[in-house]
Amino acid sequence: MTERHPATMLHRILAVVIDSVIAGVVVALVSGVVVTASVLTGSAVPVLVLVPAVIVAAIVWFLIHTALQGRRGSLGMRFMGLALAHSADDAGLGFGRALGRNLIWGLTGSVLVGLFSPLFDPSRWRRGWHDIASGAVVVDVSRVERPDRVQAAPASPPAADLAPAVALSPEPVLAAAPAPVVAPAPAAPAAPAAPALQGAALPAPAWAPASPPANRRIPRTLPVDVISTVPGVPHRDGKPDAVEHAAPPVIAILRWDDGTRHNVYEPSLFGRGPGHQEGRRSVAVRDETLSMSKTHFEVGVDATGTWIVDRHSLNGVVIVRGGQPQRLAPGEPARIWSGDVLEVGDRSLTVESAR
Repeated sequence: MTERHPATMLHRILAVVIDSVIAGVVVALVSGVVVTASVLTGSAVPVLVLVPAVIVAAIVWFLIHTALQGRRGSLGMRFMGLALAHSADDAGLGFGRALGRNLIWGLTGSVLVGLFSPLFDPSRWRRGWHDIASGAVVVDVSRVERPDRVQAAPASPPAADLAPAVALSPEPVLAAAPAPVVAPAPAAPAAPAAPALQGAALPAPAWAPASPPANRRIPRTLPVDVISTVPGVPHRDGKPDAVEHAAPPVIAILRWDDGTRHNVYEPSLFGRGPGHQEGRRSVAVRDETLSMSKTHFEVGVDATGTWIVDRHSLNGVVIVRGGQPQRLAPGEPARIWSGDVLEVGDRSLTVESAR
């Protein structure tokens, strides 16, 4: 699923105005044809035919308009650079969902409050009641993704591991120019050359969500085994037995934006209501804005350390490391480190510790 941008309210209103004008033009054309035929035929075609003709024209145009919305969007949406898509993926709504969306729009709009229902949604998508019921989102397809956010940079370890990697590099950073030979005068003793890296500003490391090389040792920020014992409680042999009270290893410690901390001990699925999957723990996250998907992301661990996977969520997962955001490709695991900030919809969490 590609990254999508929500349409602005102004563009959505203009698209509705354009669609309304087109519908008015269709009805006006049909009315003009009936009136003209009645005049030219000397009332052989009665004017009373105008009412059913207008009704039939309005129904036909409504069905055509709905079919266009079921594919990608109405004429007004396409003119404004917008598209109507399914909230779960990039596909169109289909005729059935688009028809239900328009019927709900008409029913709620008849009491006036339904026209302003998109303003009740605090998320960035501003979904009205008709959008939520049909599972639709209005996407701005005219926006182009910034190149620096799309192109993946080479993987780089955290800043703490950057200096040793550069110091051990066998390639010289800066080659010293040979000193000119002056004969017959004795050459003055050459001053010791300063290290090539001394005083040189290291460029800010660009990174991409990829696993580090397999032959590189990854420093651990959590102990492998976390021992939980009760002080002062004697055991059968009179000595504390740490093995009997050993807890499973901690994969990561996550702190949400509301201050809640969560210890991850095994591969876990996070979202508003993740379903049960074999071998994974389901963790339900409270999200009143509905910006998170039911199964938004997964956190697990392997030989290289702790990783995160975007489980094809609607709003995606963004890792902010050193002030540089990087959006994850859905379904592809990415290494996470202590200090990373994860943005998931309108919620965010900080990785306090990771293996």
